[in-house]
Amino acid sequence: MQQIKNPNPDSLSPVGYYVSDKEKKAKFYKHESHIYKQGPLSGVKAGVHKLTNDIFTYFPKGFSGSKNSDFYEYLSLGMVPYIIGSAMLIALRCAANKNFNQADSAAAGEIAKRAGAGVVLYGIGKWLSQKVSRALVHHSTGIPLDMRYIKKVNEVPEPGREKGLVRTQYPGVYDSVDFYRKDLLAKDGELNYHNVYHHSDIAAKKAGYKNKLNASNQTMNPKIKELKSRETALENISKYVSASLGVALGFQKAFGKIKIKEPKSYIYALKNGFIQLWQGTNRNLITKHYGKALIIGSVLSALLTWIIPSKEFKKHENTLKSTVDTTKEYEVG
Repeated sequence: MQQIKNPNPDSLSPVGYYVSDKEKKAKFYKHESHIYKQGPLSGVKAGVHKLTNDIFTYFPKGFSGSKNSDFYEYLSLGMVPYIIGSAMLIALRCAANKNFNQADSAAAGEIAKRAGAGVVLYGIGKWLSQKVSRALVHHSTGIPLDMRYIKKVNEVPEPGREKGLVRTQYPGVYDSVDFYRKDLLAKDGELNYHNVYHHSDIAAKKAGYKNKLNASNQTMNPKIKELKSRETALENISKYVSASLGVALGFQKAFGKIKIKEPKSYIYALKNGFIQLWQGTNRNLITKHYGKALIIGSVLSALLTWIIPSKEFKKHENTLKSTVDTTKEYEVG
């Protein structure tokens, strides 16, 4: 903060104060929830933060009945049963190996590797499907559905816990259809672009509004809600189609040949696993073609999750509000 002299002698005080944009931003970012700079590893950072807090913070809080447990923590805990269940599935496959003869132990080991691959590829399939469709939606509409923000959570005092504790969470700006964080988008536009409508202006341009709207958020807010609603509905289908593909791929014979300490064997398994899944087996019509159906269905569902919401987003009614040329002057009678 800099002190400056007021040149107007008739003002109440001869001294004023000027706060730079950099200082305003630093103060706001320190104490308030805010959108942070997004990068390729933003999702990874949030995922690691969630996982570590699931184990060491959220689960103990919830189990103890803490009144500071919230909905974000509840949803985040979904990763815990997935990890525990996956580990148990793999462990059960390996547990009895020591009681088998050499040939049976090798066969059981291959099955365990395929089960492990299926578990891992299940998660990768869900994640990748979402990332691809959301990236395409962002490109077409200007709406970054993966955008995250830093949420500062002030916990209320509890017996035996630190008082005045402030926790950090990494929710998505567009996680909620009805209550996505329009306030943080406006604040981010104000602090970084000197325009509270910055994010909705980008969306309006992508939606096909050629002239800049006076208050683009009024037009775009309902359209963003519709986009998110459609995308979420389709994404929930697409993710599990891709997850099913991951499981089926992991259980192909190629993944049983993986050598844990040889990275090249993973590439070999992935390549040959896709070939084996596509070819299927000749036992019956289903086993012959189910792999093709999963691969094609996974690609198609991801594309539809992008195409349908984006196409509807760019439709707008030919209303008076949209047909008036805001660059011209009109006489009001």
